[in-house]
Amino acid sequence: MNNLAQFLRKNFHYLLFVILQIMAIILIYNTLNYPRFVISTFGKSVTGPFYEMRHFFTKHFNFEHENTILVQENLKLLREQESSFIFRSDSLLTEAELTKLNKRLRVYDYTYANVIHNTVHKKNNYLIIDKGASDGITYDMAVICSDGVVGVVNDVSEHYSSVISLLHSDSRISAKIYPSNQLGNIVWDEDDHEKANLLDISQHININIGDSVFTSGYSYVFPKNILIGTICEKEVNSKSSFLTLKVKLSTNFSRLNTVYIVKNLYKSELDSLKSSFKNE
Repeated sequence: MNNLAQFLRKNFHYLLFVILQIMAIILIYNTLNYPRFVISTFGKSVTGPFYEMRHFFTKHFNFEHENTILVQENLKLLREQESSFIFRSDSLLTEAELTKLNKRLRVYDYTYANVIHNTVHKKNNYLIIDKGASDGITYDMAVICSDGVVGVVNDVSEHYSSVISLLHSDSRISAKIYPSNQLGNIVWDEDDHEKANLLDISQHININIGDSVFTSGYSYVFPKNILIGTICEKEVNSKSSFLTLKVKLSTNFSRLNTVYIVKNLYKSELDSLKSSFKNE
């Protein structure tokens, strides 16, 4: 205590000077606009980088949470889109029977996964996702992303699954062109991970550059109207009755992070019907 008193007595004039100087700066800041502007600008130039750095780290740590919320919102939208249901309106059934059956019958449901491995420059490209049999994933489920078609589940382990990418020599997806609604098949040309070939389109069909290409819904793997891409090249081949068409793929395969797995709730029933045709 004595040491503190001695220090104050010894440095009283210096302390008084500092206190008065601070009071003067405060009075100048509060009464004169220009000094206040200068001080405020200087303060922002000093503290600005620190605030920016804090925002960067805060944003980085919050990104995973924000991404999870966005994925959940996308799942809700996918589950409620029209292509996830079939609608009953059979005149042979009474209104009571229709109500009992539920006029809107869900056919497709969705879940999501993270891509942990992906290739784009090979002849046969594939992905590995972080969900497997324990999460309800099974062989032949469709895989899409927010931009469009990705591929089909090929193999499943307990916690992981491999996916045959659209960028695979064995990939073949039933597609339709809008607005003509002409049906064809999407096959990767094994040359460019941004483009694919659209096959089986007759030359007499009116197809234009910029026409959109969607899944047809004729495969029970993919729901209808999932975007595949747009027509970017068109060529008439004199040696064939079909057009040579190239499609600019809507999915950026080199930047896949989160994907959505599509489950057809009636797949086993459809597989059973399909196998009866093979046996004939």
